Amino acid sequence: MAACCKLLFCILYGDKSQNQARQAVGNKEFLQELTNVFKRSYPGLTAEAIICFMVAANEKDPTVGDVARVVGMTEPTVYQHLSTLTSAGAGLVGLVNTGDGRNIVQLTPEGEQLAASLNQAVS
Repeated sequence: MAACCKLLFCILYGDKSQNQARQAVGNKEFLQELTNVFKRSYPGLTAEAIICFMVAANEKDPTVGDVARVVGMTEPTVYQHLSTLTSAGAGLVGLVNTGDGRNIVQLTPEGEQLAASLNQAVS
């Protein structure tokens, strides 16, 4: 898992086994830097859409349902947030219909660049 995303998950889900996470929980600068990276290029994204992006960036071929389980939202709600990240919105992810009722979330090249920028910002 990428460094910034691992820390973000630890902050969100309280993983007490991570020393870095305990330090980052109170680190307002860390959270501000993550927010700044998104807001510079994608000022209209909601916090929920950003979290869905972070989850998708850290899973191998996640489905909308996989992201929904991680973030604790319904699949339709996650689909709505992910839709703002597709080519119709921010262009960070693509949704690929598998033909069996599932949609796989894939990062676009722009999404891959953003994930790399986030990792660099907190490294």
